[in-house]
Amino acid sequence: MLRLKWILFSTVIILFVALGFGVVQKRTYTDISQDRGYLDKIYIAQIPQDYAVSATEIMMEKLPLSPNIIKVVVLEDVEHFAKASRQMVKVQNVYKGDTLKANQEIYITCDRWSLSLYAEPYSIERGFVNVMEVGEEYLIFLDGQVDGFGEELPIFKLYAETVIAPVFSYIAHDNKISSMGKESTYVLYNQVCDNEFFAATSVAMDAFLELKKVMIEKYP
Repeated sequence: MLRLKWILFSTVIILFVALGFGVVQKRTYTDISQDRGYLDKIYIAQIPQDYAVSATEIMMEKLPLSPNIIKVVVLEDVEHFAKASRQMVKVQNVYKGDTLKANQEIYITCDRWSLSLYAEPYSIERGFVNVMEVGEEYLIFLDGQVDGFGEELPIFKLYAETVIAPVFSYIAHDNKISSMGKESTYVLYNQVCDNEFFAATSVAMDAFLELKKVMIEKYP
């Protein structure tokens, strides 16, 4: 009996330590995201040409198969947590799916969204698509809802069948292509921070823009 009590006590202690570590990590990432100066020293990947062309061709066929297709307006700036990022949006229109309703507020997250600060060079990972701008409207392709661990708002993940984050702005952006080193496609984020997409060549960027054009026309 004494041994059982000791095991239970040890388990509780471990759980509290883990919870405390998680809270500290969450606060750390949130504090970093509030300091916009961190973006001046961070890197982001531009997608290579061949990769972009093949990926966007696949997305032309795959995206309409998404379980949920919605138009949203962005309510809040990006939040970074340990190995994950999210943004709050309000649903404006539902093109596909019966889970979400107009005027509903939700969080959007993605397996390819994160702030990587564990080793230099630090990077922001976005699935080759920039952070959504507050107040701007976007076309978004989603899978289903994920566990929010007590969050009041539901959390939905981006459609996972593509390597590029399936998020498209309804307005045009000034997309620049930054020169890269020979061993990496990563560039300083502040050189391309106004982009909607991150591409290594003009052909790759054109592939992005053609995909966006087709999807926006399909879901205006």
